[in-house]
Amino acid sequence: MNLLYGLLVGVVMGALIQRVGASSPRMIAAALRLENLTIIKFMATTIAVGMVLVYIMSQFMPMHFDIKPAYIVGVFVGGLIFGVGFAVGGYCPGTCVVGVGEGRRDAWAAVIGGVVGAVVFTLVYSALEGSMIKPLNYGKVTLADVLHVPAVALAIVIGALFIAIVVWLPTMRAGRSS
Repeated sequence: MNLLYGLLVGVVMGALIQRVGASSPRMIAAALRLENLTIIKFMATTIAVGMVLVYIMSQFMPMHFDIKPAYIVGVFVGGLIFGVGFAVGGYCPGTCVVGVGEGRRDAWAAVIGGVVGAVVFTLVYSALEGSMIKPLNYGKVTLADVLHVPAVALAIVIGALFIAIVVWLPTMRAGRSS
């Protein structure tokens, strides 16, 4: 049943990504240049709603949150690699899958690049562990742990903040159209 829920959420999310144009490298580039904020507002809304719903649901049903360790050096280097791939390819992991579904051939390059990157990381993980993972490794820590507040309360506050920013931000910069 969990796989069915995951599939349904994935299909709905994919449809929404396609609907707002987030699978278009041109729209993504406009968002990164802050010329069109539609995708940024969509993602902020999705994060806010998802975060609040998941933490509220966790109060009523058992859930397992797989918190990843916060190893600063590795996350920084991984972020740089991700950012370069995002800038060169014009896709992020979710939008390239939607792009493939739309029949965009360039999206295949992003999907293949992501899979190759994951395989390479898996193969070199043990070699990187000493230099990128162990230094500045803070373990499985969350913002709620650091602030000593209930996760659901923090989710509601951050979700409300994200929604306030979405409402405050314009969709397009003045004088621009995309």
